[in-house]
Amino acid sequence: MEHYFQGDPSAPSEERVVRVQARGVTVALWTDRGVFSKAGLDEGTRRLIESVDLTGAASALDLGCGYGPVTAILARVYPGVQWWMIDVNRRAVELARRNTADLVPQPVVLQHDGIPPDFEFQFDHVLLNPPIRAGKATVFRLYEEARRALKPGGKLWVVIQKKHGAPSTEVKLRELFERVDVAHRKAGYFVFCAVRESP
Repeated sequence: MEHYFQGDPSAPSEERVVRVQARGVTVALWTDRGVFSKAGLDEGTRRLIESVDLTGAASALDLGCGYGPVTAILARVYPGVQWWMIDVNRRAVELARRNTADLVPQPVVLQHDGIPPDFEFQFDHVLLNPPIRAGKATVFRLYEEARRALKPGGKLWVVIQKKHGAPSTEVKLRELFERVDVAHRKAGYFVFCAVRESP
């Protein structure tokens, strides 16, 4: 079965518009076959959007952005943040670019299977709904890359279900980060906030 963590989806394109609502914001977004949660906002991403606090942030990375609902909503809740968006899926990246084209400042959108090793920009926040079906090795690599891409004092926000590995994710985050808080826990969903306190 094809999953969304790949560069070029083989499913024929069939674009549609979905209405997405969270944090008091409603946006109409383009989706397509072969991208994650094409029918609308999935529950994990909704809980991530509802849980994060980006007060005072100048920059944020939407890692594994899909077609862009996280940035499209939170850029309106926290105006003035410079957003970056990264996804491995070419179709998702194209949709994300279109779905955030009206934002100021304009998000920077990259196609990559994570944060490039030569990437020098550092963020106040990284937000991630990890690609569980890509496997634990990939998910843990993304946590490591996120830590590297955070400023001292920066925060990684991760949403994950208990049945998909929340306990092992918490252990890994505590290995990588100086502080890990549970920002949200309900109905099997966890949102972790991991803080990089040292350089």
